[in-house]
Amino acid sequence: MKKLTLLLSVMLFWGCSQASDQEAAKSAVKAQSDAIQAEAKEEIAKTIDQAKATAEEKVMDEAKSAMAKVVEQPKSNFQAGIHYRVINPAYNTGAEDEVIVYEFFGYTCPHCASFEPFMKKLQAELPENSKLVRVPVVFGRQWEPFAQAYYTFEAMDIVDKAHEPMFEAIHQHRKQFRSIEDIAAWAASSFGVDEDKFLSTAKSFMVDGQVRKGMQMVKAMGVNSTPTLVTNGKFVPNNKALRTRNDVLEVTKQLVNEELAAME
Repeated sequence: MKKLTLLLSVMLFWGCSQASDQEAAKSAVKAQSDAIQAEAKEEIAKTIDQAKATAEEKVMDEAKSAMAKVVEQPKSNFQAGIHYRVINPAYNTGAEDEVIVYEFFGYTCPHCASFEPFMKKLQAELPENSKLVRVPVVFGRQWEPFAQAYYTFEAMDIVDKAHEPMFEAIHQHRKQFRSIEDIAAWAASSFGVDEDKFLSTAKSFMVDGQVRKGMQMVKAMGVNSTPTLVTNGKFVPNNKALRTRNDVLEVTKQLVNEELAAME
């Protein structure tokens, strides 16, 4: 009986010992698992913080870049559809590396005559890689001799001498030009050019072709009044929405600069 009691005691002790070892093992495993999870959570938190910092840095860099561009480029004061009209489709100027400002004018137009000082100012203020191109309009047969005259001034290299005086002769001195012959006689007496050469040039195929091209340009760009400025075959100032003639110059210069920037 004593032996049996002893055996039972040993077995009970061994069983309790095994249970204790198992509990200890479980506790150890759980502690190790908790440590791994805590380490993993710490690593994940670090990764998230780094990602946030990188994203914030990228956002800040992009914001700085955007602000720099805003500082570099003046804020647009004029808006399409309000201060200027967009021509669609645009007229192909044929110039890939410069911006063209077309001035559609007529010598007999009093508004063109009074606008001429502003055109001189605009021409002087145009940036590099842009230029002014004058287009004398022909809204009727009575306009044709004056278009011939302008292209003849160009051909004979006397535009700088004759352009402004032509306006003055008509609108200040009230000189009557009824034909290209009248203009040829005036040009000969005013600038010493050969009258016959002036007439032969004015009636040449070259000048006739330029006049016809000008008429096509008027139609293509929807020009129906003078003076009209067209920037790069795309944009026309809305004179009704612009308060002064200086505003017409400013919107034109803005559009020229925007077109030049788009070419870079």
